[in-house]
Amino acid sequence: MKKNIPQQTNELEMMMLPISERTLTFGNELMLADNFNLPPIEEREIEVHLTPACPFKVMFTMIMICTRGYMRFRYNLQEYTLKAGTILIIQPNSFGECLEISKDFQVAYISYKDESYIEENSASILSQFRNKMTQQAVINVSEEKMNELLTIYRTIRKRIQEPYTEFTREALKGYMRVILADTYQELAKMMETNGTDYKKSRSKYLFEKFLNLVQQCYTKERSVTFYAETMYLTPKYLSQVIHQASGRHAGEWIKDYVILEAKILLKSGKYTVQQVGDMLNFANASFFGKYFKAATGCSPKQFQKGLP
Repeated sequence: MKKNIPQQTNELEMMMLPISERTLTFGNELMLADNFNLPPIEEREIEVHLTPACPFKVMFTMIMICTRGYMRFRYNLQEYTLKAGTILIIQPNSFGECLEISKDFQVAYISYKDESYIEENSASILSQFRNKMTQQAVINVSEEKMNELLTIYRTIRKRIQEPYTEFTREALKGYMRVILADTYQELAKMMETNGTDYKKSRSKYLFEKFLNLVQQCYTKERSVTFYAETMYLTPKYLSQVIHQASGRHAGEWIKDYVILEAKILLKSGKYTVQQVGDMLNFANASFFGKYFKAATGCSPKQFQKGLP
């Protein structure tokens, strides 16, 4: 499925997704697409998917259901592989970067714009599993459950193509609630079966909590002390436990989120270096420039212009 992301893509809005004969939309709030029964992806099409020099920020929710092949990708700084029999849920304001796609990659995706599209009870389910998904973005599902989800997917497609009635939107919301509930149930089952050590490990629990906090606050707070105090820990203990759980220091995770956001904003062409520094709450452009160069080896202006 061809993914026409420009080389300088920054924030990926739902309506920027490519339109093909297999794409269906319901207003500007729901989009479905797949590459079922289409020829294998060609080399030139695979290259369009891959944008390693410029990660993008996904501004909507996307559920990807893989039935064949694989896609290797980086999601919120962690690497995953989406393969046959697995599902990926990409949450809003997440960083994405596609690394590799097999020629036989076959996938269906359902995208929706915001949480208001689903009912309050479904939103509470999402909130309940949001922390879990920080550590486990790809969900394994049984063959039976996969067939059920694909049946619902096809039912949604059929419903969108039918003449619109006053009940169409409510019906679509109902189908989405079933998909979300089933997917989160599969995640809970997978973690219960394979995650005994995960549940018992305090370091992994704190790492999960730390990453969620960083994702919420990195544009305003870069200090390990801030995150430690928010979690009622000492900076030294937080650094130790994050390193134990991930092999990286807390400060590195914070810095990587800040630099990713900076790269996206700089490459967008919408903002000056000064404006990007302000948006990321740096005291001034000089401080931002030093921070960026120390992390990347080049100045913000050089990166923005594509210079080495």
